[in-house]
Amino acid sequence: MKLILYFADAFGWQYTEEAPFMEGFWSQRRPLQTILGYSSTIIPCLLSGSLPRDTGVWTEYYRADRPQSTLAKVIVTSKVLLTPTNLARLIVFRFARLRGLPAAHRLRIPLQFAHLFARHDMDYRKFPPVALPVPTLKDVASGLGLRFNFRYLGHQFDLEQELRLLKEQVRDSDVFFYYDASIDLYGHHRGASVESVSSEISRVAAFLTQATAIVEEHEDAEVLLFSDHGMTDVSSTYDLLRALKGLTIGTDYLTFIDSTFARFWYSAPGVKVAVHEKLAAAPASFLTREEQSRYGIDFPDTRYGEDILVADEGVVFHPSYIAPSFFRTKGYPEKGTHGYRPEAPTTVGICFYRGTVIDQELADPVPATRVFGYASAIMNALAGGGK
Repeated sequence: MKLILYFADAFGWQYTEEAPFMEGFWSQRRPLQTILGYSSTIIPCLLSGSLPRDTGVWTEYYRADRPQSTLAKVIVTSKVLLTPTNLARLIVFRFARLRGLPAAHRLRIPLQFAHLFARHDMDYRKFPPVALPVPTLKDVASGLGLRFNFRYLGHQFDLEQELRLLKEQVRDSDVFFYYDASIDLYGHHRGASVESVSSEISRVAAFLTQATAIVEEHEDAEVLLFSDHGMTDVSSTYDLLRALKGLTIGTDYLTFIDSTFARFWYSAPGVKVAVHEKLAAAPASFLTREEQSRYGIDFPDTRYGEDILVADEGVVFHPSYIAPSFFRTKGYPEKGTHGYRPEAPTTVGICFYRGTVIDQELADPVPATRVFGYASAIMNALAGGGK
């Protein structure tokens, strides 16, 4: 018996409702309840079965003050140098990111604030993509004596090549984990309809159908297909910096603006009150402490923010540090995005199972942290030679 784990980033439940998908192939099909955050948040949860408060990873960027360099101080205090320097940093960032340089991501933050933030060392081409303080599926496999094979599938991966590679390796591994980022990339670029990503979904179906057949030439195959979240059409944008005009960023308050989150740190309690007043009409809401606890992001410190604002479904904060356009010369570049409250309908992912090991009904919906348990149960059966 062998296990195929296929992670399809941003494969939304809505896609399976809009068009048929591998009908008759699956033993069970369930929606997946996501976790508040982006893939950087949810993937560690999927791989470990732990919430962000336990993985330590919520958003990629977090507060981590360090001294500002002498050169940076000179540039920041210069009215002539600061703007062209920040523009140059963004240009260098784009080229550095294409080359996969880890330090590139710091360049997207304006120089005057760059020394106040750090980024988790995320590399999705590795398993796990970031160091975690809790066991992952790979650790479970290793503990059971199972051979674990991880493959990151690029956005235009060659289906036939991957199937040939599986044929060559099928006898040498017990657990095959595939990470397919295609649906996420093209959902951002094209929008959140099933038509926008139909070719990528069809490729998932073709791969799993043929990969299962390859495995079953030798042994029984257990297959688990899952995602981390859905995708939402961008309906409008909201300029937080304009709404907060009158308060000085870096003096009165500090913020890290993601696409759909804004984290705040305040210089004084009165500033928090002023920020809430200015944003009272914003298409967004601040998380209560109870909500942070429910979402598993109730950290004991404030590295992810003293206060967290979450955009309403379909709204994007623009400009932001993730899609920077601080001179307001460009519109938001993407048609689809994600990172809304888990209760929003378009955030729902998938968890599909084919096999015989799991004979009880899957949860409906499947919590993102439950995927780890299902995969671990199958691996236990693999190691024991049966159920």
